[in-house]
Amino acid sequence: MVPIELTSFSKKIHRKLEFPFGTIFLCENIIVSEIKEGVLFSAEEGNAILEAVVPIYTDKEYFKKCVYIANRINKYSVNPVGWLKYGHLREYLNGYCVIDNTSYGLVNALLESKFVPLNFKSAKTLDEAITWALSLDETN
Repeated sequence: MVPIELTSFSKKIHRKLEFPFGTIFLCENIIVSEIKEGVLFSAEEGNAILEAVVPIYTDKEYFKKCVYIANRINKYSVNPVGWLKYGHLREYLNGYCVIDNTSYGLVNALLESKFVPLNFKSAKTLDEAITWALSLDETN
């Protein structure tokens, strides 16, 4: 798996936000996260991202069309129950995609999908995830 900054899509990054647990890349209608190795990603980290990102996008018409892509270039854990606190995300996000090309990661994404209140996709590459995200934008 490849970090977004090492792809041709890096030209689409409008802003880069650094957090103790990882990095968030803001694009016009896509948010890409790259979480650090060993992190337990839970509702607390999700709230930190929301608090930083929502003010940036609130004056943008495209915010409701954003897709969140978890580019899992590092191994970390996700507490999927944290998604139960985010039913309101439908107001801001059109979809959620997990990129992981390992069999373990794909099984975890399947479990996580049961808790996500959004359009969900499990992808093996960043290109696949971006293509899906852009297709959601076209249909909504």
